Amino acid sequence: MAMTKQLGIRLRPILCVMTLTCVLVLGSATFIGAAGSGGDWRAVVRSAACVKGPVVLLGEIADPAPGVDARTWRTLAGIKLWQASDKSGRPIMADRDKLYKVLKYYLGDKVNNLVLPSQLTVQTGGAVLTGEELRARVVAFLTPRARDLGGDIEFKELRLPLQYFFDNAYDTLNIELGDDIRPGRNQIRMKAVSPDGKVLSSKAGSVFLNVWKAVPVAARPLNRFERLSKDKISFRRANLAYTPELWDGTGGPWRMTRTLGRGQPFTKSHLEPVPLIEKGERVTLVYRNKRVQLSIKAEALGEAGRGQQVSVRNLQSKKTVLATVIDTDTVMVR
Repeated sequence: MAMTKQLGIRLRPILCVMTLTCVLVLGSATFIGAAGSGGDWRAVVRSAACVKGPVVLLGEIADPAPGVDARTWRTLAGIKLWQASDKSGRPIMADRDKLYKVLKYYLGDKVNNLVLPSQLTVQTGGAVLTGEELRARVVAFLTPRARDLGGDIEFKELRLPLQYFFDNAYDTLNIELGDDIRPGRNQIRMKAVSPDGKVLSSKAGSVFLNVWKAVPVAARPLNRFERLSKDKISFRRANLAYTPELWDGTGGPWRMTRTLGRGQPFTKSHLEPVPLIEKGERVTLVYRNKRVQLSIKAEALGEAGRGQQVSVRNLQSKKTVLATVIDTDTVMVR
């Protein structure tokens, strides 16, 4: 809107005869420069650009298409367009329709030699990173970090600013992750930093990360409380972005907390450590005090881990006592 308003100030004096004469002189010089360069040239207008001023040049907002020789482009790049904004560091935007009308005023029919973006944002002074350049910077930042996850990685759905303008050409872009990188949606923060380390502006973005990796799956249907062994595990390729909390195949021994179908991946919620003592197991019940230690056989009436207590039945007296688990087949009563 600001660009349109500013350019409108440029166009309104056409109603004045003297100003109209000046504009036509400038317009004629522009057309002569373009015509002298041949009519088969092509150029691509950028979506964002920084200009020096006081007048915007074609070479500041556009790049030559493949096949345009350097000499021709030097001539074309010097074509003068509208007056640059005198407000340094403040981007001005125009959509494609407005941009076409403005360029047609200065270039006439040769505006059709230009490939126009959906919108053009121009700033006087400073520097700019285009959307494509931002994407490249973000991917370069994330790639080595994503490799630590293992497997094949793919970045998609990069939600980034259309461009990033800096107040001066010496400012730099810093990229930060909101948290440790992980499969799925990741939040990032982009910051414009001055040479002395001061953060001048900040913008948010995000990226979706696919991580394809071989993961453990059930080789056959598994039931609750069933112990896990190598013959019950197979592997298949899966996207960790859509299967969170997958088991990585380490640790154990494990048993199932719930059923799992054949070919389905193990998640951490499917597994629990196998207790040292399980219900129904025969164990050695040790009675110990300062004078006597006695060992007899007993049956575990529950399950427990090391240091936990479990009820056991003395197989001789049939009495039930509460004992502490010592190891895989020993419980003790003091």
